[in-house]
Amino acid sequence: MGDLLEVHFLSKSFKAAGLDRQAKYLKAVDDVSFSIGKGMTFGLVGESGCGKSTIGKIITRLVEPTGGLILFEGLNVLNLKSMDLKQYRKDVQMIFQDPYASLNPRFTIESIIAEPLRIHHIGSRKEQRRKVKELLEIVGLNPDYGARYPHEFSGGQRQRIGIARALALEPRLIICDEPVSALDVSIQAQIISLLEKLQKELGIAYLFISHDLNVVKHISEYVAVMYLGRIVERSGWYSLYQDCRHPYTRSLLSAVPIPDPLVQKKRGRILLEGDPPSPLDPPWGCGFHTRCPAVQEKCRREKPPEEKIGPGHFCSCHFAGPSLPGEAGSSLSAAVL
Repeated sequence: MGDLLEVHFLSKSFKAAGLDRQAKYLKAVDDVSFSIGKGMTFGLVGESGCGKSTIGKIITRLVEPTGGLILFEGLNVLNLKSMDLKQYRKDVQMIFQDPYASLNPRFTIESIIAEPLRIHHIGSRKEQRRKVKELLEIVGLNPDYGARYPHEFSGGQRQRIGIARALALEPRLIICDEPVSALDVSIQAQIISLLEKLQKELGIAYLFISHDLNVVKHISEYVAVMYLGRIVERSGWYSLYQDCRHPYTRSLLSAVPIPDPLVQKKRGRILLEGDPPSPLDPPWGCGFHTRCPAVQEKCRREKPPEEKIGPGHFCSCHFAGPSLPGEAGSSLSAAVL
């Protein structure tokens, strides 16, 4: 399969007023590159504030980038205007994190789901009404729920409505921005299963944004880990979970709970000290060196380049070997599988 979406050297800085009235710039995304194949799921993982949601908004052109290139089937997305941009947004839709805030409480469910159809002038009112019923049924809701309002539904049902709205224009790529983080664990599993089912039936590609590596493992073929605006490691999901190389990825995996209490008790845990640096004043050299348990002098001086360490496996670390300086034993990640 060819690549549906290509992102090259993407960057985004936001202007922020300093206390001294001099303008400062917050670098939310810093030189990010990746690609998403047709019908595949690309997982983007990182803690809050790392820039992963900003990437999703840039791809949908809700936010304009500072630099970089985005190609959708070879078409330069950043040059699109007017009707071409409208067509692109038909092909690329978004599912938002908060299933209540993303739905207009004054609109009925039928109006919410049919709104993309009205904007793109697809079908008559009768055809739109029929389409809404079909979409509700596809996402596992009663097709007669169209006359109800968002407040009459649970969180999981509201997220299904958001998914139905995203499917209305038959997109080829859906940006899933933390789509299950606001839901209970049992409901998370239902939504993940629904997204997987829709992908198999409709051939949709996903950019799945999350802070939870355990959730991403169940849906993604390829995973990238972000820290302070940069991708620090990316690989196929099995390679990442079995043989992760970046110390930040290892710390994230060590925090994933294991259902077997004996394995959980024996496994190591990597605890990071301090808070992430401010994007307004990022550290020199490797952005992770202020919290890295295996930091060396070289990390403080030089920004590590992204290097290939295996088939489809890339890492930005000066010491991306099977073990880190001062570390004994093998990867902690195997127990997560």
